[in-house]
Amino acid sequence: MQNYIKKLLLGALVIMTLGTLASAQTFPAQATGIFTLDIGNELRVLQTLPSAEIQGILASPKKEKLADFKGNYDKNTGKFEGELTYCQGKKEPLLFYFTRNNADVLEVYFGLEGNDRKAAGTRKGRTRPSLAFNCAAGSDQSQSNEPYMGKGTWTGTWKTNLGMIRLIQINDVKTGKTFVSGDFENTGVIHLIGFSGNEVEGEFMSSTKGDGYFKITRISDDKFEGTYRWGRQTEWTPWGGERKDTKLPQLTSTGAQHFINRLLAGD
Repeated sequence: MQNYIKKLLLGALVIMTLGTLASAQTFPAQATGIFTLDIGNELRVLQTLPSAEIQGILASPKKEKLADFKGNYDKNTGKFEGELTYCQGKKEPLLFYFTRNNADVLEVYFGLEGNDRKAAGTRKGRTRPSLAFNCAAGSDQSQSNEPYMGKGTWTGTWKTNLGMIRLIQINDVKTGKTFVSGDFENTGVIHLIGFSGNEVEGEFMSSTKGDGYFKITRISDDKFEGTYRWGRQTEWTPWGGERKDTKLPQLTSTGAQHFINRLLAGD
């Protein structure tokens, strides 16, 4: 009887051990590859095993080099930590993490913690990528505008009691001003134009409803409450929303996209 119980216990132990090994979360042993970022650029990553050192470039969709980077990859944590050097000499930290149990998905962070810019990357090739790209003539990509994805950003898709809105925040590197614009109802344009702490004022522009105005308070990173009115209405109606997605949204309004493109170009 005792031997039978011992066998049962041993069998249970073996099953538990196999289950633990099967469910263990792992990271890729090597980071080499080309990763397409949701901000439009790509990371071209090169690692020569058994070294943990990595080198690579940040490249534009036009196959122009924006920056070089070097650092070290820890296969036990799936984390790379290094530094970007832009074509004109400016440097900033670069961090990326592999998603657990997925060797082809990255979370990428540009800049200092607390004011970093986030992007998501997907590996499109595991072969050793070419790093022989030239910098764009006369470009200083370290000083160009781009969507702000860091702490406190408005960027994302929000569900409100007026429908879904999609917002993109851009911090202008020349003026230091913050711009937040986006769209709603596929054709409407929305701008957040006045910031005072958590108090924000803005305006709607709709081809069917005309112009509207709102005053909101951001009560958390992912929630706001306030009021709005259309045109010459004198009464303000309650309005609130919650962010449902922090990824860079795809704008459907050509007017909103045109405005964002102008900001990105520094116009």
